[in-house]
Amino acid sequence: MTTKSLEAWVIHKQWSGDTSARVNFFTRELGLVNCLCKGGRTPKKQSLLQAFTPLWLAVDERHERYYANSIEATAVSLPLAGTALFSGLYINELLFHALKPVYPDPHLYEAYLQTLKGLVLMESKTQVEALLRRFEWALLHACGYSFSLIEEARSESLISASLQYQFVAGEGFIAAGKGIPGEHILAIAADNLEDAVYLKSAKLIMRQAIDHLLGGREIKARALYSK
Repeated sequence: MTTKSLEAWVIHKQWSGDTSARVNFFTRELGLVNCLCKGGRTPKKQSLLQAFTPLWLAVDERHERYYANSIEATAVSLPLAGTALFSGLYINELLFHALKPVYPDPHLYEAYLQTLKGLVLMESKTQVEALLRRFEWALLHACGYSFSLIEEARSESLISASLQYQFVAGEGFIAAGKGIPGEHILAIAADNLEDAVYLKSAKLIMRQAIDHLLGGREIKARALYSK
């Protein structure tokens, strides 16, 4: 048996038996980890096992199974509400469905932290949308599903600002008679998401790419927000 110390956030949880909870934590050290938390249904632990609360865990590993034996909050829960709350639930759901267990990625973990911090501070819907598009791109890259924003997928010709392109999930951009303007694609490549028209194109592209990553799985947080 080995014991690991982890920096963690609750991504998903479900009850296990009468007193315990099975929790998926997103951690800096191990990536996504499924842990059995004995006593997880007690009021004290339930108050800790909440989304958007930064945690420290002591986890025992036995035969590739993980057991949380100590849980502490390292700061107060992030005050997410409204659009920011739905956005936080959305990125948690993406991590839960997209990531392989125990596959750490420091860059994705930092992107998650920066997105949560941004959701606390951002006031406009446009700012929140830009945060989500950047996180989706980081997730696609971490999962090996990224694509070029400067070259065509099949010819490897440079994207031209004056041409139109179709986005093909799993490949990238292909020149077409109509579609997404090359100007928009190059703006996204330069991280220019302040302009509403560029942000709209980024949302269209990322939605197709994320749906491909998840195999068409319904994203509940997206459906809840639309209601």
